[in-house]
Amino acid sequence: MSEDTRNLSDDMLDNTKEGVDKAIDSVSEKTNEVVNKTKEAFDSAKDKASELADDASEKLHDFTDTAKETYSEAKEKASEFAHEAGEKLDELTDAAKEKASHLAEDAKETYTETKAKAKEFAGEASEKMNEFAGDAKEKASKFADAAEDKLEDLAEDAKETYTEAKEKTKGFFQKLFGKK
Repeated sequence: MSEDTRNLSDDMLDNTKEGVDKAIDSVSEKTNEVVNKTKEAFDSAKDKASELADDASEKLHDFTDTAKETYSEAKEKASEFAHEAGEKLDELTDAAKEKASHLAEDAKETYTETKAKAKEFAGEASEKMNEFAGDAKEKASKFADAAEDKLEDLAEDAKETYTEAKEKTKGFFQKLFGKK
């Protein structure tokens, strides 16, 4: 092999390495953007859940003697809702794993923390409901409707954020690898 051929081969290898390094940096940057957007979405959900907890605390102070009777109904509804929310979160988690496996671990940790906070909140709400009396059935129904509306909004926001991240990631890889 001649010296010129060797130099050309070395130059091509250096250019290839440089191109691969740039591609890795670009993928890493886009991945960090997706991670940051996902964290922002979960932070938003956490803030909304905190608002719901504050609203619930205010409503619990107004309950009367009927709280014990409605407690079991509210607990059953909350259990159903938590189960449905858990199923929806499981579906979202599975979809996220398929589309962006590198984000699955962060999402799972956030889900576990959120679920623990929800259980903690449910326990605190149970204690408060046993302490206070009043016309709990009507107020619990109004609260459940408001919470359901807010959680539907949160689910829609999370779905939109996921879809946006998926499209950006798809577009990025299409641009990166030149596929249409």
